[in-house]
Amino acid sequence: MMLTAKELALLEKLAANRGNIVTFDALCAAAWGDSYYGYENTLMVHIRHLREKLEDDPSHPQWLLTVRSLGYRLEKERL
Repeated sequence: MMLTAKELALLEKLAANRGNIVTFDALCAAAWGDSYYGYENTLMVHIRHLREKLEDDPSHPQWLLTVRSLGYRLEKERL
């Protein structure tokens, strides 16, 4: 599986905070630095591409979850 630089930056941020909510702002800052204004829609596209690469069924994610109005969370590994 090949990830783009932005996808890798987003996944690294989510993995570093695994199990916790990572806000839209924190993810945008991780991928685009301080000048991320206006990248919120682009973030959703990158998250969709990550889901297509990570999830068995990207339309029903089990690992990369949306937390409505806040951000995203990478689910902890299940036992």
